[in-house]
Amino acid sequence: MNRLNFCIVFLLSISIMTTRAQELFTSYGNCTEKTFGFASVNGEDHNIPPTYCDATGFSEGLASVKLDGQWGYIDVNQKTRIAFSFDYAARFKYGQAIVYRGKFRGVIDKQGDYTVPPIYLDLQMLEIDGKPYYISRDSTFFAGLIDSQGNEVIPHRYTYLLPLTGYQHLPLYTVFREIDTAQGSFYEQFEDNPFLFSPEKGRHDLYDSQFNKLASRQSSDYSDGFPHDKLQQIDAFLQEARNKPAEEKVKTAEHILSLPDSTPIPEPSSLYREYERRESSEVDEYLEGLGYRFFTENGKNGLKKGNDILIPAEHRQLRFVNGVILFPQPADMPMLEKHYGGVYRNKEKGIFDIFAVLSADDEPTEGAMQYSLSGDVRLPITETVAGSKKLISTITSLGFVCLHTTQDTAGVVEKKYSLVSWIGEELLPPVYQKIEVTKAGHVLVAQEKEVPEGVEEHLGLFSPRGEEIVPLGVYSSIKAFSEGERALYLATWSDPYPTTAEWKERNDTNKTYLILEVDGSSSRVVNTFTASTVHVTQLDAETGMLQYIKLVSGESL
Repeated sequence: MNRLNFCIVFLLSISIMTTRAQELFTSYGNCTEKTFGFASVNGEDHNIPPTYCDATGFSEGLASVKLDGQWGYIDVNQKTRIAFSFDYAARFKYGQAIVYRGKFRGVIDKQGDYTVPPIYLDLQMLEIDGKPYYISRDSTFFAGLIDSQGNEVIPHRYTYLLPLTGYQHLPLYTVFREIDTAQGSFYEQFEDNPFLFSPEKGRHDLYDSQFNKLASRQSSDYSDGFPHDKLQQIDAFLQEARNKPAEEKVKTAEHILSLPDSTPIPEPSSLYREYERRESSEVDEYLEGLGYRFFTENGKNGLKKGNDILIPAEHRQLRFVNGVILFPQPADMPMLEKHYGGVYRNKEKGIFDIFAVLSADDEPTEGAMQYSLSGDVRLPITETVAGSKKLISTITSLGFVCLHTTQDTAGVVEKKYSLVSWIGEELLPPVYQKIEVTKAGHVLVAQEKEVPEGVEEHLGLFSPRGEEIVPLGVYSSIKAFSEGERALYLATWSDPYPTTAEWKERNDTNKTYLILEVDGSSSRVVNTFTASTVHVTQLDAETGMLQYIKLVSGESL
Protein backbone atom coordinates (compact mmCIF):
# COMPACT_ATOMS: atom_id res chain seq x y z
CA MET A 1 0.00 0.00 0.00
CA ASN A 2 1.58 3.33 -1.02
CA ARG A 3 1.44 6.44 1.13
CA LEU A 4 -1.53 7.91 -0.71
CA ASN A 5 -3.55 4.74 -0.23
CA PHE A 6 -2.61 4.55 3.42
CA CYS A 7 -3.54 8.19 3.92
CA ILE A 8 -6.97 7.58 2.44
CA VAL A 9 -7.65 4.45 4.47
CA PHE A 10 -6.51 6.20 7.63
CA LEU A 11 -8.64 9.23 6.96
CA LEU A 12 -11.62 7.03 6.29
CA SER A 13 -11.21 5.50 9.70
CA ILE A 14 -11.13 8.80 11.60
CA SER A 15 -12.74 11.51 9.51
CA ILE A 16 -15.46 10.04 7.35
CA MET A 17 -18.11 9.31 9.94
CA THR A 18 -21.74 10.17 10.21
CA THR A 19 -22.78 12.98 12.51
CA ARG A 20 -24.17 10.41 14.92
CA ALA A 21 -20.87 8.51 14.96
CA GLN A 22 -18.91 11.69 15.59
CA GLU A 23 -21.09 12.57 18.56
CA LEU A 24 -20.51 9.13 20.03
CA PHE A 25 -16.78 9.43 19.41
CA THR A 26 -16.50 12.65 21.40
CA SER A 27 -18.61 11.47 24.33
CA TYR A 28 -16.86 9.54 27.10
CA GLY A 29 -20.01 9.02 29.13
CA ASN A 30 -21.04 11.02 32.18
CA CYS A 31 -19.63 11.86 35.56
CA THR A 32 -21.12 8.77 37.14
CA GLU A 33 -18.33 6.79 35.45
CA LYS A 34 -15.20 8.92 35.12
CA THR A 35 -14.05 12.47 35.67
CA PHE A 36 -11.29 14.62 34.16
CA GLY A 37 -8.79 16.80 35.97
CA PHE A 38 -5.36 18.37 35.54
CA ALA A 39 -2.16 17.93 37.51
CA SER A 40 0.48 20.65 37.38
CA VAL A 41 4.22 20.12 37.06
CA ASN A 42 4.54 23.25 39.20
CA GLY A 43 3.06 21.60 42.30
CA GLU A 44 -0.18 20.41 43.82
CA ASP A 45 -1.31 23.97 44.63
CA HIS A 46 -1.82 24.47 40.88
CA ASN A 47 -3.89 21.32 40.32
CA ILE A 48 -7.41 21.44 38.88
CA PRO A 49 -9.49 18.72 40.60
CA PRO A 50 -11.27 16.05 38.54
CA THR A 51 -14.70 17.65 38.42
CA TYR A 52 -15.37 17.57 34.68
CA CYS A 53 -17.16 14.90 32.66
CA ASP A 54 -14.84 15.29 29.66
CA ALA A 55 -11.88 17.40 28.55
CA THR A 56 -9.49 17.88 25.65
CA GLY A 57 -6.43 19.18 27.46
CA PHE A 58 -4.75 22.59 27.56
CA SER A 59 -3.67 24.35 24.39
CA GLU A 60 -2.72 28.00 23.97
CA GLY A 61 -3.52 28.63 27.63
CA LEU A 62 -7.07 27.24 27.62
CA ALA A 63 -8.66 23.81 28.08
CA SER A 64 -12.06 22.78 26.82
CA VAL A 65 -14.01 20.86 29.46
CA LYS A 66 -17.51 19.45 29.82
CA LEU A 67 -19.72 20.21 32.81
CA ASP A 68 -23.46 19.60 33.26
CA GLY A 69 -23.77 18.44 29.66
CA GLN A 70 -22.16 21.53 28.10
CA TRP A 71 -18.63 22.39 26.95
CA GLY A 72 -16.70 25.56 27.72
CA TYR A 73 -13.14 26.75 28.29
CA ILE A 74 -11.16 27.30 31.49
CA ASP A 75 -7.71 28.72 32.21
CA VAL A 76 -5.01 27.33 34.49
CA ASN A 77 -6.68 28.96 37.51
CA GLN A 78 -9.91 27.07 36.73
CA LYS A 79 -11.58 30.32 35.81
CA THR A 80 -14.24 30.05 33.09
CA ARG A 81 -12.96 32.01 30.11
CA ILE A 82 -15.56 30.98 27.52
CA ALA A 83 -19.02 30.06 28.78
CA PHE A 84 -20.31 26.48 28.90
CA SER A 85 -22.60 26.76 25.89
CA PHE A 86 -21.37 24.18 23.36
CA ASP A 87 -22.24 20.57 22.63
CA TYR A 88 -18.53 19.95 22.00
CA ALA A 89 -15.44 22.17 21.98
CA ALA A 90 -12.05 21.27 20.50
CA ARG A 91 -8.56 22.49 21.40
CA PHE A 92 -7.34 25.89 20.32
CA LYS A 93 -4.85 26.14 17.50
CA TYR A 94 -3.80 29.33 15.74
CA GLY A 95 -6.07 31.15 18.19
CA GLN A 96 -9.16 29.33 16.94
CA ALA A 97 -11.18 26.28 17.97
CA ILE A 98 -13.92 24.21 16.38
CA VAL A 99 -17.15 24.05 18.42
CA TYR A 100 -20.42 22.19 17.98
CA ARG A 101 -23.95 23.52 18.31
CA GLY A 102 -26.33 20.62 17.82
CA LYS A 103 -25.42 19.01 14.52
CA PHE A 104 -23.66 22.14 13.25
CA ARG A 105 -20.02 23.20 13.62
CA GLY A 106 -18.41 26.61 13.74
CA VAL A 107 -15.12 28.24 14.75
CA ILE A 108 -14.54 30.64 17.65
CA ASP A 109 -11.69 32.88 18.76
CA LYS A 110 -10.35 33.17 22.31
CA GLN A 111 -13.02 35.69 23.22
CA GLY A 112 -15.66 33.12 22.36
CA ASP A 113 -16.81 35.04 19.27
CA TYR A 114 -17.54 33.17 16.06
CA THR A 115 -15.05 33.70 13.26
CA VAL A 116 -16.88 30.99 11.29
CA PRO A 117 -20.61 30.70 12.08
CA PRO A 118 -22.02 27.31 13.18
CA ILE A 119 -23.58 26.44 9.83
CA TYR A 120 -21.42 23.48 8.79
CA LEU A 121 -22.16 19.79 9.19
CA ASP A 122 -18.46 19.00 9.53
CA LEU A 123 -15.23 20.95 10.02
CA GLN A 124 -11.65 19.73 10.08
CA MET A 125 -8.69 22.09 10.44
CA LEU A 126 -5.99 21.75 7.77
CA GLU A 127 -2.74 23.70 7.98
CA ILE A 128 -1.54 24.99 4.59
CA ASP A 129 1.59 27.15 4.33
CA GLY A 130 1.47 27.78 8.07
CA LYS A 131 -2.13 29.06 8.05
CA PRO A 132 -5.36 27.41 9.24
CA TYR A 133 -8.03 26.35 6.78
CA TYR A 134 -11.06 24.14 7.31
CA ILE A 135 -12.29 21.21 5.30
CA SER A 136 -16.02 21.77 5.59
CA ARG A 137 -19.38 20.31 4.67
CA ASP A 138 -22.19 22.83 4.23
CA SER A 139 -25.93 22.21 4.41
CA THR A 140 -25.79 20.19 1.19
CA PHE A 141 -23.19 17.92 2.90
CA PHE A 142 -20.85 18.42 -0.05
CA ALA A 143 -17.26 19.20 0.93
CA GLY A 144 -15.23 22.33 0.27
CA LEU A 145 -12.52 24.43 1.87
CA ILE A 146 -12.89 27.69 3.82
CA ASP A 147 -10.28 29.97 5.36
CA SER A 148 -10.07 31.06 9.00
CA GLN A 149 -12.71 33.75 8.44
CA GLY A 150 -15.18 31.45 6.71
CA ASN A 151 -14.46 32.60 3.16
CA GLU A 152 -14.91 29.84 0.59
CA VAL A 153 -11.60 28.85 -1.01
CA ILE A 154 -12.72 25.67 -2.78
CA PRO A 155 -16.46 25.47 -3.53
CA HIS A 156 -18.68 23.02 -1.66
CA ARG A 157 -19.47 20.63 -4.49
CA TYR A 158 -17.28 17.61 -3.79
CA THR A 159 -18.15 14.33 -2.15
CA TYR A 160 -14.78 14.41 -0.35
CA LEU A 161 -11.91 16.76 0.23
CA LEU A 162 -8.95 14.78 1.57
CA PRO A 163 -5.59 15.97 2.91
CA LEU A 164 -2.35 14.60 1.50
CA THR A 165 0.55 13.96 3.86
CA GLY A 166 4.24 13.94 3.08
CA TYR A 167 4.24 16.61 0.39
CA GLN A 168 5.23 20.22 0.98
CA HIS A 169 3.23 21.87 -1.82
CA LEU A 170 0.41 19.37 -2.41
CA PRO A 171 -1.92 19.70 0.58
CA LEU A 172 -5.12 18.10 -0.69
CA TYR A 173 -7.24 16.64 -3.45
CA THR A 174 -10.97 16.56 -4.03
CA VAL A 175 -13.31 13.76 -5.08
CA PHE A 176 -16.43 14.37 -7.15
CA ARG A 177 -19.23 11.86 -7.73
CA GLU A 178 -22.69 12.33 -9.09
CA ILE A 179 -25.32 11.72 -6.39
CA ASP A 180 -28.60 10.03 -7.26
CA THR A 181 -30.97 12.44 -5.52
CA ALA A 182 -33.88 10.15 -6.26
CA GLN A 183 -32.51 8.04 -3.37
CA GLY A 184 -32.58 11.02 -1.01
CA SER A 185 -30.17 13.86 -0.23
CA PHE A 186 -26.45 13.22 -0.06
CA TYR A 187 -26.59 13.77 3.71
CA GLU A 188 -29.38 11.24 4.19
CA GLN A 189 -27.67 8.61 2.05
CA PHE A 190 -24.30 9.19 3.70
CA GLU A 191 -25.74 9.00 7.21
CA ASP A 192 -27.48 5.75 6.31
CA ASN A 193 -24.36 4.15 4.78
CA PRO A 194 -21.16 6.22 4.58
CA PHE A 195 -19.20 3.37 3.00
CA LEU A 196 -21.48 3.53 -0.03
CA PHE A 197 -19.51 6.60 -1.12
CA SER A 198 -15.94 5.36 -1.05
CA PRO A 199 -13.57 8.16 -2.17
CA GLU A 200 -11.65 5.78 -4.41
CA LYS A 201 -14.39 6.16 -7.02
CA GLY A 202 -14.99 9.40 -8.88
CA ARG A 203 -13.05 12.30 -10.33
CA HIS A 204 -9.95 13.17 -8.32
CA ASP A 205 -8.74 16.79 -8.60
CA LEU A 206 -5.23 17.63 -7.36
CA TYR A 207 -4.52 21.07 -5.85
CA ASP A 208 -1.35 22.88 -4.89
CA SER A 209 -0.90 25.03 -1.77
CA GLN A 210 -2.02 28.11 -3.71
CA PHE A 211 -5.28 26.32 -4.60
CA ASN A 212 -4.53 25.91 -8.28
CA LYS A 213 -6.19 22.79 -9.69
CA LEU A 214 -3.25 20.99 -11.29
CA ALA A 215 -4.77 17.82 -12.71
CA SER A 216 -7.80 15.54 -12.74
CA ARG A 217 -8.07 11.77 -12.91
CA GLN A 218 -11.11 9.53 -13.20
CA SER A 219 -10.65 6.79 -10.61
CA SER A 220 -12.39 3.46 -10.13
CA ASP A 221 -10.01 2.33 -7.38
CA TYR A 222 -6.96 3.75 -5.64
CA SER A 223 -4.55 2.16 -8.12
CA ASP A 224 -5.56 4.56 -10.90
CA GLY A 225 -5.44 7.71 -8.80
CA PHE A 226 -2.33 9.83 -8.33
CA PRO A 227 0.78 7.61 -7.88
CA HIS A 228 3.07 8.53 -5.02
CA ASP A 229 6.22 8.74 -7.15
CA LYS A 230 4.51 11.15 -9.57
CA LEU A 231 3.29 13.28 -6.67
CA GLN A 232 6.85 13.42 -5.39
CA GLN A 233 8.04 14.71 -8.77
CA ILE A 234 5.26 17.30 -8.94
CA ASP A 235 6.02 18.41 -5.37
CA ALA A 236 9.72 18.82 -6.24
CA PHE A 237 8.81 20.87 -9.33
CA LEU A 238 6.52 23.14 -7.28
CA GLN A 239 9.37 23.77 -4.86
CA GLU A 240 11.22 25.58 -7.65
CA ALA A 241 8.16 26.93 -9.49
CA ARG A 242 6.06 28.39 -6.70
CA ASN A 243 5.80 31.82 -8.34
CA LYS A 244 5.35 30.62 -11.90
CA PRO A 245 2.00 31.03 -13.70
CA ALA A 246 -0.72 28.51 -12.90
CA GLU A 247 -0.85 27.46 -16.57
CA GLU A 248 2.78 26.33 -16.46
CA LYS A 249 2.20 24.37 -13.24
CA VAL A 250 -0.82 22.61 -14.76
CA LYS A 251 1.10 21.76 -17.94
CA THR A 252 4.07 20.35 -16.03
CA ALA A 253 1.88 18.37 -13.62
CA GLU A 254 -0.01 16.78 -16.52
CA HIS A 255 3.28 15.96 -18.24
CA ILE A 256 4.65 14.23 -15.15
CA LEU A 257 1.44 12.26 -14.69
CA SER A 258 1.57 11.13 -18.33
CA LEU A 259 5.04 9.65 -18.03
CA PRO A 260 5.35 5.83 -17.92
CA ASP A 261 5.05 4.32 -14.48
CA SER A 262 8.38 4.08 -12.76
CA THR A 263 9.62 1.21 -10.66
CA PRO A 264 8.01 1.41 -7.21
CA ILE A 265 10.41 2.82 -4.66
CA PRO A 266 10.55 2.02 -0.97
CA GLU A 267 8.45 4.46 0.98
CA PRO A 268 9.66 5.18 4.49
CA SER A 269 7.17 7.26 6.39
CA SER A 270 7.57 10.95 5.61
CA LEU A 271 7.28 11.63 9.34
CA TYR A 272 10.54 9.79 10.04
CA ARG A 273 12.51 9.95 6.81
CA GLU A 274 14.80 12.74 8.00
CA TYR A 275 15.68 10.67 11.08
CA GLU A 276 17.06 7.79 9.03
CA ARG A 277 20.69 7.06 8.28
CA ARG A 278 22.30 8.57 5.22
CA GLU A 279 22.79 6.50 2.09
CA SER A 280 26.14 4.73 1.85
CA SER A 281 27.20 6.69 -1.23
CA GLU A 282 26.32 9.97 0.51
CA VAL A 283 28.38 9.00 3.56
CA ASP A 284 31.38 8.10 1.39
CA GLU A 285 31.16 11.36 -0.55
CA TYR A 286 30.77 13.43 2.63
CA LEU A 287 33.73 11.90 4.47
CA GLU A 288 35.97 11.86 1.42
CA GLY A 289 35.20 15.56 1.05
CA LEU A 290 36.56 16.04 4.58
CA GLY A 291 39.82 14.33 3.60
CA TYR A 292 39.22 10.80 4.90
CA ARG A 293 40.36 8.05 2.52
CA PHE A 294 41.19 4.37 2.65
CA PHE A 295 44.65 3.16 1.60
CA THR A 296 46.21 -0.24 0.95
CA GLU A 297 49.56 -1.71 2.05
CA ASN A 298 50.57 -5.34 1.56
CA GLY A 299 47.02 -6.26 0.59
CA LYS A 300 45.53 -4.78 3.77
CA ASN A 301 43.45 -1.63 4.19
CA GLY A 302 43.70 1.32 6.55
CA LEU A 303 42.39 4.88 6.95
CA LYS A 304 44.13 8.21 6.45
CA LYS A 305 43.16 11.83 6.78
CA GLY A 306 45.57 13.82 4.72
CA ASN A 307 48.93 12.22 5.44
CA ASP A 308 48.00 11.09 8.95
CA ILE A 309 47.38 7.36 9.43
CA LEU A 310 44.32 6.97 11.65
CA ILE A 311 43.78 3.21 11.29
CA PRO A 312 46.79 1.05 10.32
CA ALA A 313 46.58 -1.07 7.17
CA GLU A 314 45.74 -4.36 8.86
CA HIS A 315 42.21 -5.18 7.72
CA ARG A 316 40.85 -7.08 4.75
CA GLN A 317 38.09 -4.51 4.26
CA LEU A 318 37.00 -1.16 5.73
CA ARG A 319 33.84 0.85 5.11
CA PHE A 320 32.28 4.03 6.41
CA VAL A 321 28.99 3.87 8.32
CA ASN A 322 26.59 6.51 9.58
CA GLY A 323 24.43 6.55 12.69
CA VAL A 324 21.78 9.01 13.87
CA ILE A 325 21.25 9.99 17.48
CA LEU A 326 18.81 12.46 19.04
CA PHE A 327 19.71 15.29 21.41
CA PRO A 328 23.34 14.45 22.25
CA GLN A 329 24.56 15.60 25.64
CA PRO A 330 26.30 19.00 25.50
CA ALA A 331 29.19 17.59 27.54
CA ASP A 332 29.75 14.93 24.87
CA MET A 333 29.85 17.31 21.92
CA PRO A 334 33.64 17.91 21.78
CA MET A 335 34.30 14.16 21.95
CA LEU A 336 31.63 13.33 19.35
CA GLU A 337 33.01 15.96 16.97
CA LYS A 338 36.58 14.76 17.43
CA HIS A 339 36.09 11.00 17.29
CA TYR A 340 32.87 10.52 15.31
CA GLY A 341 32.69 13.56 13.01
CA GLY A 342 29.53 14.58 14.83
CA VAL A 343 27.40 17.21 13.12
CA TYR A 344 23.81 18.36 13.52
CA ARG A 345 21.51 17.52 10.64
CA ASN A 346 18.65 19.44 12.28
CA LYS A 347 19.53 21.18 15.53
CA GLU A 348 15.97 22.21 16.37
CA LYS A 349 14.81 18.59 16.22
CA GLY A 350 18.02 17.31 17.82
CA ILE A 351 18.95 15.11 14.83
CA PHE A 352 22.69 14.48 15.02
CA ASP A 353 24.87 12.47 12.61
CA ILE A 354 27.85 10.42 13.73
CA PHE A 355 30.27 8.41 11.57
CA ALA A 356 32.45 5.40 12.19
CA VAL A 357 34.47 2.76 10.32
CA LEU A 358 33.65 -0.95 10.26
CA SER A 359 36.29 -3.55 9.54
CA ALA A 360 35.96 -7.05 8.15
CA ASP A 361 38.66 -9.70 8.38
CA ASP A 362 38.87 -13.44 7.87
CA GLU A 363 36.58 -14.07 10.84
CA PRO A 364 33.91 -11.38 10.39
CA THR A 365 31.65 -12.65 13.16
CA GLU A 366 34.17 -12.39 15.97
CA GLY A 367 36.84 -10.25 14.35
CA ALA A 368 34.84 -7.28 13.07
CA MET A 369 35.69 -3.98 14.75
CA GLN A 370 34.06 -0.59 14.95
CA TYR A 371 36.51 2.30 14.88
CA SER A 372 35.93 5.95 15.58
CA LEU A 373 37.03 8.21 12.71
CA SER A 374 40.02 9.22 14.82
CA GLY A 375 41.00 5.57 15.14
CA ASP A 376 41.40 6.03 18.91
CA VAL A 377 38.26 4.10 19.90
CA ARG A 378 38.03 0.41 18.98
CA LEU A 379 34.97 -1.63 19.87
CA PRO A 380 34.42 -5.26 18.86
CA ILE A 381 31.10 -5.56 17.05
CA THR A 382 30.71 -9.08 18.40
CA GLU A 383 32.73 -10.84 21.09
CA THR A 384 32.36 -13.60 23.65
CA VAL A 385 32.70 -12.51 27.27
CA ALA A 386 32.49 -15.03 30.12
CA GLY A 387 30.45 -17.44 28.00
CA SER A 388 28.03 -14.75 26.85
CA LYS A 389 27.94 -13.41 23.30
CA LYS A 390 28.08 -9.61 23.29
CA LEU A 391 26.83 -7.67 20.28
CA ILE A 392 26.55 -3.92 19.64
CA SER A 393 22.80 -3.63 19.27
CA THR A 394 21.74 0.02 18.94
CA ILE A 395 23.16 3.51 19.35
CA THR A 396 21.75 6.12 21.73
CA SER A 397 22.60 9.69 22.64
CA LEU A 398 24.92 8.32 25.35
CA GLY A 399 26.66 5.51 23.50
CA PHE A 400 25.96 1.92 22.51
CA VAL A 401 23.44 -0.54 23.89
CA CYS A 402 24.93 -4.03 23.77
CA LEU A 403 22.95 -7.26 23.69
CA HIS A 404 24.30 -10.16 25.76
CA THR A 405 22.93 -13.64 25.02
CA THR A 406 23.58 -16.87 26.90
CA GLN A 407 22.17 -20.31 26.20
CA ASP A 408 21.68 -22.98 28.86
CA THR A 409 21.95 -26.73 28.40
CA ALA A 410 18.24 -26.94 27.53
CA GLY A 411 18.72 -24.49 24.67
CA VAL A 412 16.90 -21.60 26.39
CA VAL A 413 18.36 -18.24 25.35
CA GLU A 414 18.53 -15.43 27.89
CA LYS A 415 18.91 -11.83 26.70
CA LYS A 416 20.22 -8.95 28.75
CA TYR A 417 21.51 -5.49 27.88
CA SER A 418 24.35 -3.22 28.92
CA LEU A 419 25.23 0.39 28.06
CA VAL A 420 28.67 1.37 26.81
CA SER A 421 29.89 4.96 26.42
CA TRP A 422 31.29 6.45 23.22
CA ILE A 423 34.83 5.60 24.29
CA GLY A 424 34.02 2.02 25.31
CA GLU A 425 33.49 2.52 29.05
CA GLU A 426 30.72 0.35 30.55
CA LEU A 427 28.12 2.69 32.05
CA LEU A 428 25.61 -0.02 33.03
CA PRO A 429 26.33 -3.77 33.36
CA PRO A 430 24.48 -6.51 31.41
CA VAL A 431 21.75 -7.19 33.97
CA TYR A 432 18.74 -5.44 32.40
CA GLN A 433 15.91 -6.59 30.16
CA LYS A 434 15.41 -3.06 28.77
CA ILE A 435 17.55 0.05 28.43
CA GLU A 436 16.11 3.32 27.10
CA VAL A 437 17.83 6.71 26.95
CA THR A 438 15.46 9.66 27.36
CA LYS A 439 15.61 13.04 25.64
CA ALA A 440 17.11 14.51 28.81
CA GLY A 441 19.91 11.94 28.65
CA HIS A 442 18.80 9.81 31.59
CA VAL A 443 18.66 6.03 31.36
CA LEU A 444 15.43 4.14 32.06
CA VAL A 445 16.04 0.46 32.82
CA ALA A 446 13.88 -2.55 33.52
CA GLN A 447 14.95 -5.68 35.37
CA GLU A 448 12.78 -8.73 35.92
CA LYS A 449 12.59 -10.33 39.36
CA GLU A 450 10.95 -13.65 40.10
CA VAL A 451 8.74 -13.71 43.20
CA PRO A 452 6.39 -16.42 44.54
CA GLU A 453 3.40 -14.67 42.90
CA GLY A 454 5.04 -14.46 39.48
CA VAL A 455 7.41 -11.99 37.81
CA GLU A 456 7.84 -8.35 38.79
CA GLU A 457 9.32 -5.75 36.45
CA HIS A 458 11.53 -3.42 38.48
CA LEU A 459 12.19 -0.04 36.91
CA GLY A 460 14.99 2.37 37.68
CA LEU A 461 16.50 5.62 36.45
CA PHE A 462 20.19 6.48 36.05
CA SER A 463 22.15 9.61 35.16
CA PRO A 464 24.06 9.95 31.85
CA ARG A 465 27.16 8.70 33.66
CA GLY A 466 25.48 5.65 35.18
CA GLU A 467 24.74 7.13 38.64
CA GLU A 468 21.59 5.84 40.33
CA ILE A 469 18.78 8.42 40.50
CA VAL A 470 15.73 6.25 41.22
CA PRO A 471 16.56 2.79 42.65
CA LEU A 472 15.12 -0.30 41.00
CA GLY A 473 11.69 -1.36 42.22
CA VAL A 474 10.51 1.87 43.86
CA TYR A 475 7.91 2.64 41.18
CA SER A 476 5.91 0.20 39.07
CA SER A 477 6.08 2.48 36.03
CA ILE A 478 8.29 5.39 34.95
CA LYS A 479 7.78 7.34 31.72
CA ALA A 480 9.56 10.42 30.43
CA PHE A 481 7.81 13.61 29.37
CA SER A 482 9.18 14.78 26.04
CA GLU A 483 7.79 18.33 26.25
CA GLY A 484 9.32 21.23 28.13
CA GLU A 485 12.82 22.16 29.25
CA ARG A 486 12.71 20.41 32.63
CA ALA A 487 13.62 16.73 33.08
CA LEU A 488 10.24 15.41 34.21
CA TYR A 489 8.96 11.85 34.62
CA LEU A 490 5.58 10.31 35.36
CA ALA A 491 5.78 7.47 37.87
CA THR A 492 3.28 5.11 39.48
CA TRP A 493 3.40 4.08 43.14
CA SER A 494 1.88 0.68 43.97
CA ASP A 495 1.56 -1.04 47.33
CA PRO A 496 1.89 -3.96 47.22
CA TYR A 497 4.19 -4.02 44.19
CA PRO A 498 2.31 -5.73 41.33
CA THR A 499 3.51 -8.58 39.16
CA THR A 500 3.48 -7.96 35.43
CA ALA A 501 0.24 -9.97 35.17
CA GLU A 502 -1.41 -7.99 38.00
CA TRP A 503 -0.30 -4.71 36.43
CA LYS A 504 -2.10 -5.55 33.19
CA GLU A 505 -5.24 -6.63 35.04
CA ARG A 506 -5.38 -3.47 37.14
CA ASN A 507 -4.46 -1.03 34.40
CA ASP A 508 -7.92 0.60 34.44
CA THR A 509 -8.15 1.13 38.20
CA ASN A 510 -7.30 4.33 40.06
CA LYS A 511 -3.62 4.51 40.93
CA THR A 512 -1.24 6.85 42.71
CA TYR A 513 0.77 8.88 40.20
CA LEU A 514 3.75 11.09 40.87
CA ILE A 515 5.50 13.70 38.76
CA LEU A 516 9.25 13.54 39.35
CA GLU A 517 11.81 16.19 38.47
CA VAL A 518 15.42 15.15 38.03
CA ASP A 519 18.29 17.53 38.70
CA GLY A 520 21.77 16.10 38.35
CA SER A 521 21.82 12.71 40.03
CA SER A 522 18.84 13.32 42.36
CA SER A 523 15.07 13.49 41.96
CA ARG A 524 12.21 15.11 43.82
CA VAL A 525 8.44 14.63 43.77
CA VAL A 526 6.70 17.77 42.50
CA ASN A 527 3.14 16.41 42.47
CA THR A 528 1.10 13.42 43.63
CA PHE A 529 -2.42 12.64 42.43
CA THR A 530 -4.86 9.76 41.92
CA ALA A 531 -5.98 8.77 38.43
CA SER A 532 -6.89 5.75 36.33
CA THR A 533 -5.50 6.95 33.01
CA VAL A 534 -2.65 9.36 32.34
CA HIS A 535 -0.59 9.77 29.17
CA VAL A 536 2.69 11.70 29.12
CA THR A 537 1.67 13.05 25.70
CA GLN A 538 -1.18 14.95 27.41
CA LEU A 539 1.26 17.37 29.07
CA ASP A 540 0.91 20.91 27.76
CA ALA A 541 4.41 22.39 27.87
CA GLU A 542 3.18 26.00 27.87
CA THR A 543 1.01 25.72 31.00
CA GLY A 544 2.61 22.67 32.61
CA MET A 545 -0.84 21.09 32.97
CA LEU A 546 -1.25 17.32 32.59
CA GLN A 547 -4.73 16.01 31.79
CA TYR A 548 -5.85 12.81 33.52
CA ILE A 549 -8.94 10.64 33.99
CA LYS A 550 -10.13 9.37 37.37
CA LEU A 551 -12.79 6.71 37.86
CA VAL A 552 -15.68 7.84 40.02
CA SER A 553 -15.55 4.50 41.79
CA GLY A 554 -12.61 2.16 41.50
CA GLU A 555 -10.00 0.44 43.57
CA SER A 556 -6.91 2.54 44.16
CA LEU A 557 -3.49 0.95 44.03
